[in-house]
Amino acid sequence: MSEVGRVSGAAERAARSPGTLHSLRTYPDFRLLLTGTLATNSAFWMYQVAAGWLALDLTDSALFVGLTGFAGGIPLLLLSIPAGVVIDRVDRRTILKWAQWGVMLVSALFAILVATGLIAPWSMLVLSAAYGVAMSFVFPTRTAIVPSLVRRDDLANAIALNAAAQNATRVLGPSLAGILIALFGVSGSFAAAALLQILALSSTARLPDRAAGGSGGMRRGSGRGNLTHGIRIVAADPFLVGLILMALASNVLVMPYLNLMPVFARDDLGVGSSGLGFLLAATGVGTVAGALSVARSARFVTWPPAQPITAVAFAASVLLFALSPSVIVAVPLLFVTGWASAAFLAINQTSLQLRVADESRGRVLSIYLLTWGMLPIGQLTVGALADWLGTPSAIVLACAFALACIAAVAVRYPAMRR
Repeated sequence: MSEVGRVSGAAERAARSPGTLHSLRTYPDFRLLLTGTLATNSAFWMYQVAAGWLALDLTDSALFVGLTGFAGGIPLLLLSIPAGVVIDRVDRRTILKWAQWGVMLVSALFAILVATGLIAPWSMLVLSAAYGVAMSFVFPTRTAIVPSLVRRDDLANAIALNAAAQNATRVLGPSLAGILIALFGVSGSFAAAALLQILALSSTARLPDRAAGGSGGMRRGSGRGNLTHGIRIVAADPFLVGLILMALASNVLVMPYLNLMPVFARDDLGVGSSGLGFLLAATGVGTVAGALSVARSARFVTWPPAQPITAVAFAASVLLFALSPSVIVAVPLLFVTGWASAAFLAINQTSLQLRVADESRGRVLSIYLLTWGMLPIGQLTVGALADWLGTPSAIVLACAFALACIAAVAVRYPAMRR
């Protein structure tokens, strides 16, 4: 059977996944991975809220908020392809263990420096970059492990549930961060983020041998060949190219709105740090709903127009949020934003996972994750525009450009719509 035929058959079988929580009920090891994901991602969002608020408090500059996001995200761009090779060569449980230790250490250092008053803009940028280095291995490794824990027929359901777990933390993480910042200051949020990694490390230590991944055949390849292998696979498949370009437009041009949420909360909507947690929680509730929608109706994955439609909905809802005159209008728009972004990302990521073999999964995922590696460039650019034009105007311009790019990709790559 051809590769396209094999993928098509897998996608059709995935569409018949029985029930929203099927993979969670059926696979104990998948539940174990999800436990670690909930802990790691809750800590990540707590860190993001605390770092954004701290950056704004230290400098009172939207540009520095964007620069902090740039420092934390640029390692993903620089390390994405090498990380993919490591993920396919090394026991994935070992990668997770050491990366999570790194995340815990950086969060703890943030807590100590803030509590002692020794934090400065330069040290914040250095620690943000170190955090980004560790997370460059955590995110793709957790994603690459999912297919090894479930049958291929259940992959669409498992990935959607994994996305739901990741996005559920957008509710839990920011909400906890907002409460902790109000009660104990920013250092309390950083400290809690560090402690959550203990649960993640415990879950990682209990993952089965098949989660290790890797391929003996890949290990025998040359270093340069391993680095370019994922690029060659993607370049030869127009569907993968279109899939990645659409993700790039959404991640680089639309996602920076999250980095600027502290500015919206304080300056445009006037709700402060506790209100920031509430706004991010509204987004998080939407993302959980969106991911569960895909898990419940896995046929959504095999409906080609779903990707451009959800991508357009994501960009358009963020654009409208930027123009919101009040919290009453902003909150429902953020829910729609969360739903559309989660549905798009779940469909996008599932399509990629169904398209590639396990021995190449890490390296192809590394190409896909370059779309997230480019996010700091978007954050920095939109942050600079926000300093110049104001935050709402900067987001509106970025989202309008994203809509044009999404339309261009849908036209150029017909497989994305039919």
